[in-house]
Amino acid sequence: QFQHRLDILKDHTLRLNMVKDVYLEYANYIELIYTRYATHKEINQEELSDTVQELCIFVKDNKRFILRMMSDDSLLTKNFLISHSLKSTILAIAIALQLHMPLSKMIDLGVCCILHEIGMLQLPPQIYMGTKQLTPGEKAMISKHPVYGYSILKSLNFPTSIQLGTLEHHEKENGIGYPRRLPSEKISFNAKVISVVCSYEAITSKRNYKSE
Repeated sequence: QFQHRLDILKDHTLRLNMVKDVYLEYANYIELIYTRYATHKEINQEELSDTVQELCIFVKDNKRFILRMMSDDSLLTKNFLISHSLKSTILAIAIALQLHMPLSKMIDLGVCCILHEIGMLQLPPQIYMGTKQLTPGEKAMISKHPVYGYSILKSLNFPTSIQLGTLEHHEKENGIGYPRRLPSEKISFNAKVISVVCSYEAITSKRNYKSE
């Protein structure tokens, strides 16, 4: 009986370490996506969709383990955008699985979630990478990142659902969000999910800045 428990514990530890390694691989991939856009203004849509499909399957098969990565500060990257995008995407996929969404819709949501902060790259890095409290002027600049992201994804011919999810992810159900103060019924599904996971990720993780 004791040996059986030891074997289970060993298997659990091995599985957790495997998931951690894969988690870090996805973090590195997202960092490459952002770096590639920053340096070459390119995003390979087909490759990204294929990678998100693999991530959806991985989260489904390892949900109990990968959700534990959310609270592991040792896995934080130096770049807030990368950690935030990956954590938000994993949470969004977990929600999509609970809603029994078709794989195609899940991939669409995952791609949107990975890219929802891409507009930040149009801002000075010290604003979103800094540790100081934001000034009113800096908060105003931060509030423009959904529009910048929308413009980027539109210029790269991403699907409308991904463009709108990025544009609207800071809209709120009560209509006081930004950039367009949309009422609940006008906010796209992707944006609503991303808004929820971003809020959860923000209050459960260390963040360099607060935009609100």
